[in-house]
Amino acid sequence: MPKEKSYLGLIPKIYKRNYEDISMFFFVEGQRMIIPALTIERGILNYFRYAGIDDFNLKSALTTYIRLRKEWYENAKEDN
Repeated sequence: MPKEKSYLGLIPKIYKRNYEDISMFFFVEGQRMIIPALTIERGILNYFRYAGIDDFNLKSALTTYIRLRKEWYENAKEDN
């Protein structure tokens, strides 16, 4: 894996992800803010239905979501 450039270290890790992952994360987070009882799995399924994505792996998407949430909270801790 190539060494990261020093100026890219200033960009939080979550924003270096691809746009599909980031859009899924914020879509699910937004739904969960409106409906707190919504499960993460249901939110991800709603995202795929909304985006018109038929061929997806729910377990893989759930793992991606959990990693993004961890990165999001790590970034929030660093800012405080």
